[in-house]
Amino acid sequence: MSVLRRQRSQADVEHQIRDELRDILAILRIDECALELQGFDAKTGTAALFVTGACPDCDASAATFIQGIETQLKLRVAEVRAVLLTVGNAP
Repeated sequence: MSVLRRQRSQADVEHQIRDELRDILAILRIDECALELQGFDAKTGTAALFVTGACPDCDASAATFIQGIETQLKLRVAEVRAVLLTVGNAP
């Protein structure tokens, strides 16, 4: 017996990714950092993220935690299979 699974729209998936990124950023506790979804490719399951900022008291940045960010997104959003990261400087 097969289980039918309703396919979600691109907008629904992107909305959930944005929500999860806010939660993940709060867990990282890097106040001077931003994680922004640039786009999601439904065919490949790839979420493209733009990251700015860093921890003012240490050498850490969200880029340092990309493996954890990717793992968390894959666990939280079934459609995500990969994460591409672009790192920028805070204004």
